[in-house]
Amino acid sequence: MTGTDICQGYGKRFLGILLDLDNTLYDFGYAKEEACRQVVSAVGVGTAEDLVRAFLFSPFGVESPKAIQSYLKEQGITDPAIFMHAVQVYTKAKTEAIRAYPGVYETLLKIHAAGLKIGAITNASEAHASERLRYIETAGFFECLVTPDNTGMKKPDPAMFLYAASLLKIQPHQICVIGDNLVNDIRPAKEAGMCTIHAEYGNRLPPEYAEGIVADFTISSFSDILQILGL
Repeated sequence: MTGTDICQGYGKRFLGILLDLDNTLYDFGYAKEEACRQVVSAVGVGTAEDLVRAFLFSPFGVESPKAIQSYLKEQGITDPAIFMHAVQVYTKAKTEAIRAYPGVYETLLKIHAAGLKIGAITNASEAHASERLRYIETAGFFECLVTPDNTGMKKPDPAMFLYAASLLKIQPHQICVIGDNLVNDIRPAKEAGMCTIHAEYGNRLPPEYAEGIVADFTISSFSDILQILGL
């Protein structure tokens, strides 16, 4: 674990944490790739890499089933029944492939038991986010779940972080934010006046896109946040 001196030695001052979900609590990249592999196996054409790219560059968003429809069309498949089957395969496989990173449940349990408030900020839909938290059996720890559905905003808007702080009834400087994405999680949290922790173990952002952003702390496993919080 590495960090700056901005928050060093002030673990006891923190009253709450705000967590990103995908690639911070669980390896969502793996789950998505596994789901794409199963879709390709089911339809028998193309490659999983092609389908992953279809999601990444979809104008409808990285979670839209329309990415599958576009992918199938590129493969010469327009049968609605095949599309519906592919969506069902994808949805089931993605959910079943989601597994919490080591120590997530135990760490959240300790934070909760210590009386700190726990919230989440994600660009996933409220339905998807809630489903994933239930699937890794951590939903009961969260006092707020901030999504584009209930705010009309998306990360990297710092206003999402300030809104979450208002829901937790905690001042921004009393909050630690943990996220894997330097642009979407760390920069807006710093702009909101919060202590920031980069979940390096889940980072998939190439260095050239990091824009020189530096978090207050960098951790290599989720349980490292306990030391920062003084627990």
